[in-house]
Amino acid sequence: MRVAVTGATGLVGHHVVAAAVTRGHDVVAVTRPGRRPPQRLLALGTVGQARATLTDATSLTRAFEGVDAVVHCAAIYSYDSAATAHLTDVNVTGTRAVLEAAAAAGATRVVVTSSAVTRGSSLQPLPRDESHHLGTEPAPAYYASKVLQEQVALEVAERTGLEVVLALPTVVLGGPYDRLGPSNAIVLRYLLDATRSTFPGGCNVVDARDVGAGHVTLLERGLPGERYLIGGEDVSWHTLHGLVADLAGVGRPVFELPAAAAWLAAGASEAWGLLTSTPPLSTREEATTVGRYYWYASDRAREIGYAARPAREAVAGSLAWLAVGPDLPRVVRESLRLAPAVRAARPLEPRPLTEVAPDAGPRSDGHGSTSGRTVTPRRRPPRPAPPRRRPSPG
Repeated sequence: MRVAVTGATGLVGHHVVAAAVTRGHDVVAVTRPGRRPPQRLLALGTVGQARATLTDATSLTRAFEGVDAVVHCAAIYSYDSAATAHLTDVNVTGTRAVLEAAAAAGATRVVVTSSAVTRGSSLQPLPRDESHHLGTEPAPAYYASKVLQEQVALEVAERTGLEVVLALPTVVLGGPYDRLGPSNAIVLRYLLDATRSTFPGGCNVVDARDVGAGHVTLLERGLPGERYLIGGEDVSWHTLHGLVADLAGVGRPVFELPAAAAWLAAGASEAWGLLTSTPPLSTREEATTVGRYYWYASDRAREIGYAARPAREAVAGSLAWLAVGPDLPRVVRESLRLAPAVRAARPLEPRPLTEVAPDAGPRSDGHGSTSGRTVTPRRRPPRPAPPRRRPSPG
């Protein structure tokens, strides 16, 4: 099957491309114009490339020419209250444009990446399934955009005859990624928390590799018009923070603070972000969800072949990327005592040595390598011969 993947450079999109290539599909990675596909994407194998923007129907239709199906992963994942309009433009209006372009190009099937949060949450540690809905609980703008995205996707499917399947991932951990997202930030926040605090409630965590494979399973066997939760293991915040502690070699959770404390800490993070002109690690909008259980059952997906790693492996995958990324301060990185499972989660990749022009400085690709020219080993100049001693007179 020839498959186009939007958002191919993102965390989920990258692994969808990888899983689709592994299963023998012909993949076209759709990226934004002017953006060069990263080497990690090109290294996945023979992957076609196309350029398109979600606001340009012509470029989308051109990108989808000759494909049988589309996996739409491009989205904004943010808890920044100032980004509400952008969330709607990309997650809702952009999804409509992608599906209409797919239909116009002759594709017959589309898998749309939504989110498990559209199924709501509970005050008790009880898993929810596809029959549940987002209720009156706290719902950040990101949640609302995903609910609308699903509605738009099903509406376009009914109007055009497209076979649309909705993928609902839970908290996706791992890498590679170009920008720290809210999910991996959960792990990072605990590493930076000197108080080793935890909170009531919990979430479902899943490895990014399993999410990518899950999308391809839905592409091949998902029923049109259905939602499928793509999750891993339900864990309390205390359990999740304990896993981070064990795998990173830091202190385990000591205090369980009330949910209100998370809101205050998020306010401080936002203030620091304004002061330093950096994105905050948490926001008050995100903190309103603390104290609830975002637990989900993926039985429907498992019935058609989906499988997921345990939470411990998902956390190890997140730590494997955070430990070498730019988001973890050096002083914290040097204090970690990473477990073997973390090192095994990201195998070393051989890369050529590179050098950068003296006036350019090092340029990191965000994954531990630098861009520049391949280094050619230089021959050492021969050592000068030692001075010959003159014979002493007499």
